[in-house]
Amino acid sequence: MTRRMRHLRISAISLTFALLTSSAVAQTSVQIPLQLDFVNPGAKSLALGGAFTGIADDATAGFANPAGLRELGRPELSIEVRGRWLETSFLQRGRLSGAISNEGTDLIAGPVFGKSPDNGIQVPYVSVVLPRPQQGWVIAGFRHELARVDQTSLAEGIFQQDPGEFTSRREFPQQGLRRIAITSYGAAGAVEVNRRLAVGGTLSLYTFNLLSDFRRFDTEGFLGPPRLSVQLGRSTQKGEDVAFAPTVGLRMCLKPCEERQETSVRFGAVYRRGPTFDFETQDGPNQRSNKFRVPDTFAAGVAIEVPQTGRRLLFSSEVKRVTYSRLRSDFVTDQALFVGLQENVALNDGTEFHAGVQYTLETPAWLPRFRAGIWSDPDHSVKFVPGAVAGHPETRLRDELLSVALSTGKRVTHVTGGIGLTFSPTIEWNFGADLASNITIVSTSVIVKLGQ
Repeated sequence: MTRRMRHLRISAISLTFALLTSSAVAQTSVQIPLQLDFVNPGAKSLALGGAFTGIADDATAGFANPAGLRELGRPELSIEVRGRWLETSFLQRGRLSGAISNEGTDLIAGPVFGKSPDNGIQVPYVSVVLPRPQQGWVIAGFRHELARVDQTSLAEGIFQQDPGEFTSRREFPQQGLRRIAITSYGAAGAVEVNRRLAVGGTLSLYTFNLLSDFRRFDTEGFLGPPRLSVQLGRSTQKGEDVAFAPTVGLRMCLKPCEERQETSVRFGAVYRRGPTFDFETQDGPNQRSNKFRVPDTFAAGVAIEVPQTGRRLLFSSEVKRVTYSRLRSDFVTDQALFVGLQENVALNDGTEFHAGVQYTLETPAWLPRFRAGIWSDPDHSVKFVPGAVAGHPETRLRDELLSVALSTGKRVTHVTGGIGLTFSPTIEWNFGADLASNITIVSTSVIVKLGQ
């Protein structure tokens, strides 16, 4: 058997979705996973564990829950600066079956996962709010970065024992790059139905940029390192598109919403439709058109505020459903088309759970507000379903590889905290941080209130 014939000739799926984003946290996958973030924008929301749908009382409400804009009685300008340090795992090297030879790169028994860093500092949210309290309505405009991904990886080629022969197989090394940017420009409005109920809506124009480039390389002998000068195959995804999508929300109070002298209870709910974009895939001479469908989200939350002498306590919780399965058709299955595994990949919807607390001291001039929260991000990695012909040697090798590389995601718990200060009647500053096992996010925002 020639050296090239001894390679395992299957092209691993180059995607696992986590998202992102929102946020939202990334899961383990073959090569470069993708992270979208569906966590609400703003340092205040971040510090409260993202439990903001029932509160929605600042300029980020245009995205989080447009009905909450009715809480605002003065014009506001808001800007957020956010830093993110993310490490995403991918199957990098090692031997999945058979005895290691202790030669070349065949030195490690078992899989080895590498880390693909995705770090950066952005201005993800800018907004302006113009209320008309006498007329009972509010309008707002904003810019929000839903996703910004910049990841690279190099998988050196996994070794496996050929079940039909005495030789080993090796996957061709793969180098991957993925850059994605999804930005929304929204116009939002809210109207007060009565003193207990407000409704709102947002129409957003989303811009989409995708560049994904995966290349296969030869090796220095069967056991040697990758030969990056000898390319054996290449697959790219490219797209630039725009799309509109709506958001609708409501806010309801048990008592008139402006009454805060006694314990108040507020409910909020929001549905956000994900936009759909076109992109092109190029596999060698083969080109095809596909769709990138951003997941829909539905969230419902409750906020309970308890006033006490000189201080206030605010408790907030939220449940959010994210339809990650929208990404399976075309985007996930397109990655598996070349090797005929479209029916062997699955992507499930997920439910997030958020909770936060805020403690406000009303006696100091700066009105310090101390915040903490926690939230649970579901497993939204791509799942691999083994093939039906389990006894076939090629099927067994494929199933062994993809069962290790995929289906390894898990639910992740995030712990959050932060502070808010009011420096004057016109300037408010907030800071928030979100910590999890493979991601750190810090955010700071400034709100400038105009008029009286």
